[in-house]
Amino acid sequence: MNRIPWLRMLTLASLVACCGIPAPCQETIEVGPVVKSPERSAVLVTKPYVESDFTDKDKIVQEIYELFVFDLQFADAFRIYEETPQAAYLNNKDFENKMVDFGAWKQFQIQDKAMDYLVKTILVPRGTGYLELDLLVYDISTGERVVGMAYGQERPFPINNLRRAGHRATAKIITTLTGDAVTPITETRIAYVNYDTSKQTKELFVMDYDGWEKSLVQITFFNSVTRFPDWSPDGLELTYVSYKNNWPDAYIHHLPSGKVSVLAQFKGTNNTPRWFPDGKRLAISLSAQGNAEIYTITRDGKETKRLTFNRAIDVSPDVSPAGNQIAFISDRVGSPQVYVMDVDGANLRRISYIERKCDTPFWSPVPIDNDYRIVFASLSGGGQADIYTVRPDGTDANMLTDGIGTNLNPTWSPDGKYIAFSSTRLGKAEIFLTSARPDSLLPNGKKIHRLTFLPGENLSPAWSPN
Repeated sequence: MNRIPWLRMLTLASLVACCGIPAPCQETIEVGPVVKSPERSAVLVTKPYVESDFTDKDKIVQEIYELFVFDLQFADAFRIYEETPQAAYLNNKDFENKMVDFGAWKQFQIQDKAMDYLVKTILVPRGTGYLELDLLVYDISTGERVVGMAYGQERPFPINNLRRAGHRATAKIITTLTGDAVTPITETRIAYVNYDTSKQTKELFVMDYDGWEKSLVQITFFNSVTRFPDWSPDGLELTYVSYKNNWPDAYIHHLPSGKVSVLAQFKGTNNTPRWFPDGKRLAISLSAQGNAEIYTITRDGKETKRLTFNRAIDVSPDVSPAGNQIAFISDRVGSPQVYVMDVDGANLRRISYIERKCDTPFWSPVPIDNDYRIVFASLSGGGQADIYTVRPDGTDANMLTDGIGTNLNPTWSPDGKYIAFSSTRLGKAEIFLTSARPDSLLPNGKKIHRLTFLPGENLSPAWSPN
């Protein structure tokens, strides 16, 4: 019999109600019925129970608890409630009695509100430096277990990688309680550029979407300048521009293998590559024939097609989710503004009419209020910049940031709910989050949430698709 004692004992209100557990399947085991619930349910998150002591127990318990709260808040699908002293008492009592006291939980309220779902987690030491994370979610009104998972039973997680299990667990909660209506972003990552001001180098890093410092991985080691990262549609590759050969060339970096291949190494500049949704082509700005123009290029770099023919500078292309339109920046009217054209270069139109320079347009990955939107930065002559969104037809332009600092390089979360961007609002450039909706707070109650704390300047975020 597989060993998940607390999971077995807590599936229903009695020991008799659950007696069998399916055989392990890689890293997770699903052990219970799955039911769907309406949106905006009240979900209580309790702190992990620990079966036996291990190094840094209290710190790890708090980290996993905060991860669950953050992930479930940013799903933006529930009313999330954190553990109160009374909830902690009831939670511990359940474990002591080896059963869930649903009668007590039905009476439990926070701010006169009853809870719909109860989230419990268990940390099980599995040898020195390894843990298993067990997840239990209950429908309080019915007494049913709606989620029962064991993460790492067969292949325990190293303690320093336990957050991977936590993000997978919260993704399971989100998909189950919303009936797959909400796509989790809990396992997504953000690539960004770190500017080492002492060495005058810019290298590429990747972190978890919540900015956890220990998730940080350095991707490039060119001892040069790397800019403009963009994720491939499958999330396995990054394209970027590097000066590692003393000129701005474009590359594709395969993350699992570390292999770097040349995308564009033409004379002139090879700038701002962005993927098409099919992963077979990219849009790019090239100056091989004189001034910077917009091209498409196959991923092997062998075939290019020029799309713009203008004496102005055309840069920063981004391809629409359908792959049929390209937004880009052009100074053909004097100041750089956002334009949109069909993928063959036809039907060109200007969509920004802000009396400031515009930069780095980026299509929303999903429709926002039944229409796609384009986010971009707009810069004033004094160096101050803000983040805006606009519809592809140029209507309904909204400013998302608050006029504090220089706010640049916006990128969408895969669910279209959030924007990550770089900002100097605290002095040096850091990566922050804000809501994609104007005048809206983030689910944690903040207008702006800081993600990076790495020394130097942190710039040009790019959010992974998965």
